[in-house]
Amino acid sequence: MASQLNIINLALSHIAQSAITQVQLDANSTVETQAALRVWEFARQETLRSYNWGSAKTQEALVVTTDYDPAVHTYAYVYPANCLAIRKVNVQTSIDETISGDYKVVYDADNVALRITTDIEDAWIEYTFDLDTPALFDSAFVVAFAHRLAAEMAISLNGDPKQAEAQGVLASNAISEAKRHDYDNKNEPHEANEKSNFVDARS
Repeated sequence: MASQLNIINLALSHIAQSAITQVQLDANSTVETQAALRVWEFARQETLRSYNWGSAKTQEALVVTTDYDPAVHTYAYVYPANCLAIRKVNVQTSIDETISGDYKVVYDADNVALRITTDIEDAWIEYTFDLDTPALFDSAFVVAFAHRLAAEMAISLNGDPKQAEAQGVLASNAISEAKRHDYDNKNEPHEANEKSNFVDARS
């Protein structure tokens, strides 16, 4: 189970920095803790936005708004407050399909708010929410996040832009590996069924 402390210490180890203690983290009393906490929120949110992580995925009905008149689409909906990245907008029965329906995110200046406009009535949304509980982070996310955190700390702690760049590449590789793993898992049942059918036909 992940914690903020062990994620930060994993990131520090990636850039050859000593581990910190929970007391130091709580007091924000060292250069390392200050560097980590300064970039924690940014790195966490950017890593969440980078992929449709299962642990941060949610679906819900969008709330229609009548105080905004969309110029292009028929319907306007409230942008969910904790949404970091929209993955799909569709009707409830097809929200799990790969392809999203057509939508646009626009700024409502009168109400100082974002709106989602679409021609889909009673629209549902799938999105990555702002998951900020480390205990709920899955292991693949922790790996990618720790490298991203290390990339953000490398210059301030080590003055090394090449190290920062290398950690950024490792974060991207970890995200790509998570995508590949998810893709393989989605296709395994289909491939297993094909193999089973082949065996049954020859028996």
